[in-house]
Amino acid sequence: MKIIIIGAGVGGLATYHAFRKYLPQARLEIYDGHPSPLKSNELIGGGISLGPNGQRTLASFLPSALSTIRERAFEYSGIAFANADGKVITNIPFGSKERYKYGQLMTTRAMVHEVLLREDAEMDGRVHWCMKVSRVWEKDNTVCVRFEDGTVEECDVLIGADGARSQTRNAIFGEEYKPFYDGLTGFGGFVPLTSLSRFTQDAIKNAIPSITMGRVGAFGYSPITPHNSTSKVLFWFSHSEIEKPLPRDTPRADMMPLLLKRHGSWKSIYDDPKDPENTLFKQIITVACTGKEHNNWFMLPRFYTPLLPHWTSLHGLSKEGSETRMPSSKGTGRIILLGDAAHAMPPEGAQGVSCAFEDALTLALLLKHYLPQDLTTSHPQDALVGEDIAKACKSYEDIRMPRVNKIISEAREKADRKREISWVQDKIREIVIWVFSWLPESYMNDEIFAYDVEDSVAKYLGVSKDSL
Repeated sequence: MKIIIIGAGVGGLATYHAFRKYLPQARLEIYDGHPSPLKSNELIGGGISLGPNGQRTLASFLPSALSTIRERAFEYSGIAFANADGKVITNIPFGSKERYKYGQLMTTRAMVHEVLLREDAEMDGRVHWCMKVSRVWEKDNTVCVRFEDGTVEECDVLIGADGARSQTRNAIFGEEYKPFYDGLTGFGGFVPLTSLSRFTQDAIKNAIPSITMGRVGAFGYSPITPHNSTSKVLFWFSHSEIEKPLPRDTPRADMMPLLLKRHGSWKSIYDDPKDPENTLFKQIITVACTGKEHNNWFMLPRFYTPLLPHWTSLHGLSKEGSETRMPSSKGTGRIILLGDAAHAMPPEGAQGVSCAFEDALTLALLLKHYLPQDLTTSHPQDALVGEDIAKACKSYEDIRMPRVNKIISEAREKADRKREISWVQDKIREIVIWVFSWLPESYMNDEIFAYDVEDSVAKYLGVSKDSL
């Protein structure tokens, strides 16, 4: 069986590793439209939060990678919420190690990506880099991929892990579910702790992740290097309501007035009382917007796809995805979406990478369960095997879609609270946050952080976890 994975980001690489463990006889090919990040000095992506559920999932198929990530990340178990006047509203539990075995991690997407690439000494060479997809379509028993250089590859199953602007998704939906701008733009980056004032360095060095909520947006910051690091780095992020997305190449110096207008006067418990004008927020913004390192900064207009009605081609194909170039209500399920291609996750959910890991492991376990054990003697084009793929697709959607759609819906509700609000709404929000801090962690977090992919798949299939 030949399986092609489109996208060598975090989701695509996780899928590759999960399939290698659970489908060792399958022939895996992975393609990406960009150059290898190992041969570039450009930092891809910003900071990410990796929850206990994501770590538990990664430990199931690539434990050595998780160990490396944990060594390089900042571990925490709660988030501090404050208002723009510098008052700490409360600390809310957010994934304690004592309860979930794994503590919450703050790290960079680039680091996680690099670890997944380096886990296999030959992984970087296995990926077909700089191969941009122009079209994906199904035949009766195969999937075809055409790349921009004219190359066409065929496979038995194609995994679309090619992000929010997925070409693979077009084979199922066309332009019907194309990404939309949600009116919020994210700013952020990384600043060395040594770039801040001496007072602030000493005050903030043991801080937990913090989010300050104001009437015109939010500003968050967190250590992103391990507790014992000698070169500590602070990750910062801000979300602002902007009517039209700014060009991605807008100079960061041009953003400085906007950010200072929104956050420059905000107060923090880490401000020096002897230097009240040099606030933490003003320091971070100034360093980020005037620093010499290009990689210290990013601006991301937030584009998301609407919730998809399904994640596989089992339910039909678009004009692009049909061999005859006519929309088809018939599909075989050989095209499967995963990660951001299926569900672009708002950062408020703090679950983008974790859910991609869960998708990968769920799909690997289901394909292992339904497909013949010896894929070399039973040809994947056989009708029986096609039915097995369809069963795996239905199970994948049944298991994953309700969970992920709920996380996305709740995250978008949180995102809406970062839009401009009135003074009264701001105070009501403070009260709500304070009340939530009194709820037991089990009530707040178990549904997300205690989730176990293997338990979920075994329960759905009606088998024991040990038999997976």
